[in-house]
Amino acid sequence: MEYEERVNQQLATLYREADSTLDRAAMDALSKGKRIRAILALLWCEAISGEYEPAVPVAVAYELAHAAALVQDDIIDGSEKRRGAESIVHKYGLQDAILASNALLFHVPRKIAEYSRFNLSAEALCRLFDMLGQSYGAATKGEYLDLQMAKRREVSENEYEEMIRLKTGALIAASAASGAIVGGGLLEDGVVGRAYKFGEWLGMAYQVQDDMLDLMGDERAMGKAIFTDMKGGKRNLVLIHAFKHCSESERDFLAGLLGNQRSYGEEEIGRARALFVKHGSVSYSGRMASRYVEKAKMVLDSMRESDAKVKLLELSDFLSSRSY
Repeated sequence: MEYEERVNQQLATLYREADSTLDRAAMDALSKGKRIRAILALLWCEAISGEYEPAVPVAVAYELAHAAALVQDDIIDGSEKRRGAESIVHKYGLQDAILASNALLFHVPRKIAEYSRFNLSAEALCRLFDMLGQSYGAATKGEYLDLQMAKRREVSENEYEEMIRLKTGALIAASAASGAIVGGGLLEDGVVGRAYKFGEWLGMAYQVQDDMLDLMGDERAMGKAIFTDMKGGKRNLVLIHAFKHCSESERDFLAGLLGNQRSYGEEEIGRARALFVKHGSVSYSGRMASRYVEKAKMVLDSMRESDAKVKLLELSDFLSSRSY
């Protein structure tokens, strides 16, 4: 895909030498990503201005921020795999993983600062920096809420929705809105806000789908272990729904798995999955993900027709039905 290749070219220039373990760790953290945030920035810029090139620096910035967040997630979760390979923390150790995350973040404001060479207003530049700080702060709060919820016996759907809105929705929303800003969106009433809502709804759908795949997906296709969140005691929509509808004995079984760090047997995994299907928890979560996607697509109704709009719609459909 043209957009993905353009972003990958820019990312490659940051660690072309990779002459230290730190650089190699940072470069590995950037490998094999879907580039969803970057592509959204490029497409929103193109939808407004007719070209995506002005959004390349901000697209790269959000891809760097996302990669740093993934390294931190793997540190927190103790994940051994990421994208079919060893996670950064498992491959390089805790100290280098922390430093690699910082090294990635170091480049983020520098990429935004490149707009000093563009014909971008001071207001637009300030909005880019403010949005970056706000979204990363929201993502951090969302991760905190996720960890806090794992310590509690009961979590509501509303609490889960708020957590994913912050944890995943914020950075995806900000990347879309930032693309709109550099595409001239501040000159059109409400367009930046619509770009943000589009990304927020899409990000929430993405997280629900990701949580479903953690429980029902194929390890080889995903390139990472299944039931990782459940082992960490984390609640997701499938589990919240299942706990609400299970019998007492079924609930006791699932509770015995939740937060249990040992390896689950095939029989346990099969039984848990059967319960998720039996009580409609998987289909319910799928419907919620689809509902979020439809809300995102409705945001596009007011946009003029363009190839970029078509691609935004296609990307929305892909994210709601992906298997990896």
